[in-house]
Amino acid sequence: MNLRYLSILAAALLPAATAHFVLQVPVSLGFEDEKEDQSPCGGFDIKGRTTVTDWPIGGYPIGVVSTHPDAVWQIRAALLENTSEFVDLVPDIKQQGMGNFCLSSIPGYAAWVGKDAVLQVIQTAADGQLFQCAAIKFVDGSAASVPGNCKNGTNVVASVDPSYTASMGSPTSAPTSAPTSGQTSTPTSNSPSTTTGAPTTTTSTSAAIKSINLPVFGTFAVVLYILDCLF
Repeated sequence: MNLRYLSILAAALLPAATAHFVLQVPVSLGFEDEKEDQSPCGGFDIKGRTTVTDWPIGGYPIGVVSTHPDAVWQIRAALLENTSEFVDLVPDIKQQGMGNFCLSSIPGYAAWVGKDAVLQVIQTAADGQLFQCAAIKFVDGSAASVPGNCKNGTNVVASVDPSYTASMGSPTSAPTSAPTSGQTSTPTSNSPSTTTGAPTTTTSTSAAIKSINLPVFGTFAVVLYILDCLF
């Protein structure tokens, strides 16, 4: 059995105050339960490049296993040349339901094609913020296929967090183009729609609140289709 899955199962047996998540897709920089609350990458070197995932601007999946039944996710990236300045790839996402959680297609930025970068996944839940990162490189191309270990538990649902707001400023390294639409080969994909303008940095995670139908935020909307799957 996958050692990372064993780690998260072990974490699930601990008190709720120590519950965490494991980033399964893409390959993370590493996971240590007791260090996951350490920004920016859960105690691991943000510039680590042991395993680098090519990230098509058309989209790439993110899959986690979480022991939190309610959480808000931030999906962000920074260029390796400027790891102090992260930008949102999509608005904050509200997740309900514990276990496997998959976002099947998170888009990249066309102006970052060929650039080494760091993906940062932040979970905000009852016990605070938790961090994991992955080494990525933005490449040209359509959305990547969704691997079998990126799936949703039957009771997991998600929507854009209605309280999401991005900061007014843009990073100095931000691309001038917007994220392209991400589409997978199946009708059960989630695809952020095309936006206008440069991405904006965020300085805090939106609070978890009740989720309903997916709302529209300014010039972009995120459409999330939840996959039913078997454990």
